[in-house]
Amino acid sequence: MIQSVLFTKEINKDWLIDQLGKEILIDCRPTLQIDLTDETIIQNQINPNCKQFIITSQNSVKAIQNLNLEGDFYVVGKKTASKLRELNFNVVLETDYAKELAPELLKIETDKNWNFFCGNTRRDLLIDELTLNNHSVNEIITYQSTPVFYKVEQNYDAYVFFSPLSFQSFVKNNSIPTNSTIFTVGKTTTSEVEKVYINHNIITAEIPLVDVVVNNIKHCIND
Repeated sequence: MIQSVLFTKEINKDWLIDQLGKEILIDCRPTLQIDLTDETIIQNQINPNCKQFIITSQNSVKAIQNLNLEGDFYVVGKKTASKLRELNFNVVLETDYAKELAPELLKIETDKNWNFFCGNTRRDLLIDELTLNNHSVNEIITYQSTPVFYKVEQNYDAYVFFSPLSFQSFVKNNSIPTNSTIFTVGKTTTSEVEKVYINHNIITAEIPLVDVVVNNIKHCIND
């Protein structure tokens, strides 16, 4: 039975209580500090002759939200794509994972140049696939992710992780009891968790969205 949950990301507490119930102990303690790159720095690094943009994180959306960018956006993540559309950017393709986006980008033969907005800890998959196939990628760091290390003073029934780096930061000073359930936002994070906890009950969101993760927790509470 789940009576306590630790989220390793800052999420609106009132919303979580509304979703999970007042009787559940909910703690939000981020394991990453996110610092956005100055907009001027980002603007100066953009290739103005390239009208194709790759973006894989909501943090990057926040970093470029005030920039006037004309062109096509290729996006990882439904929420990321939604936020871009709200800002009137032209999203032409969205996938749930980078490994799904890469082959779609390689189908584009008319223009093999890309502006890629990403964080300092971005995974290599997209750039490796594109450059291997003679595409040119202009990598622009739009935010810095810095691990936040802390030690929790209690055990929780459920632990929730939203990225591989977030998990790595947490387990540096903490361990997760074998009878606790681990919830992740997606397959990439689960792969990282399984390197450490192969015998734990790990529940992975089928679609990498916070809402889906919270629904998974809700189902376990109600079971």
